[in-house]
Amino acid sequence: MTDSGEEPVGESSNSQKRSKRHRQYHRHSMEQIQRLEAFFKKCPHPDEDQQKQLGREAGLDHKQVKFWFQNKRTQTKIQNDKSVNNALRKENERFLCENKAMKEAMKEAMKNIVCPKCDGPPIGKEERERNLENMKMENQWLTEQYEKV
Repeated sequence: MTDSGEEPVGESSNSQKRSKRHRQYHRHSMEQIQRLEAFFKKCPHPDEDQQKQLGREAGLDHKQVKFWFQNKRTQTKIQNDKSVNNALRKENERFLCENKAMKEAMKEAMKNIVCPKCDGPPIGKEERERNLENMKMENQWLTEQYEKV
């Protein structure tokens, strides 16, 4: 405002825009919340007529009721998702521990394996491949010897 009591041009429209954009935050009373919660337990998706009736009973606008239910459904879904996620996380941790224990048990069991023919330690992959190659060469030599006879 100027000294003459008049608003400068353009300021009144800005303040009106600001007040339209930023509505004052409104908290519902405990009684209103209890009424909405009770109805939500019975029917989480009320139709428009039910919302209007509930609004009249609780002293709320239809849109307030509509948005309260929308927000409540979202909040309920998020809480449910969190609890499911926590349960799955715990189950996953249990499986990881079980898997680790099984791997350790397998390592220990592998240490105690013995060769059934000689009661010696088991041979490794490289030694097994070397033995196989030696047997192939011996088999080839024996085949050649047999053909000579």
